[in-house]
Amino acid sequence: MPVYQCYSPKGLLTRAAKAKIAEEMTTMYCDATGVPAAWVKVLFHELGEGECFAAGKPTTQSLILGIARHGRDLETRRGMLRQLAQIWTRNSGQQEADLWISVNEIDYTNVMDAGLFIPGPGREREWFEENRTRLAELGISS
Repeated sequence: MPVYQCYSPKGLLTRAAKAKIAEEMTTMYCDATGVPAAWVKVLFHELGEGECFAAGKPTTQSLILGIARHGRDLETRRGMLRQLAQIWTRNSGQQEADLWISVNEIDYTNVMDAGLFIPGPGREREWFEENRTRLAELGISS
């Protein structure tokens, strides 16, 4: 957890830029929440001309649509949104005015990763201890 789906105009991002964005988004989320990197998923979708519209007209905006666990305070959530924008603009060359970000929060009890139900925010340490053996089998460390 989370999943970030990144939509951008076709050809905007190189493979290297995608890898750097994914790496930086992962680091940002792990630093802010204490979760393992394996939980962070980043997907990239390229949009051809005429596939994205704003106000009924074609646009070259990019969008980051995220899904994350509910339970972070407003300051943390806004800080993470700001960091997502900085990561995107730094690595894509696109201006912040051409970026739309939305993160939907979901109840952690509705999420399973690698066969394990994920913990609620703030319970990561206890969860790691409870699942130490299975996590080691998966190659995931805290």
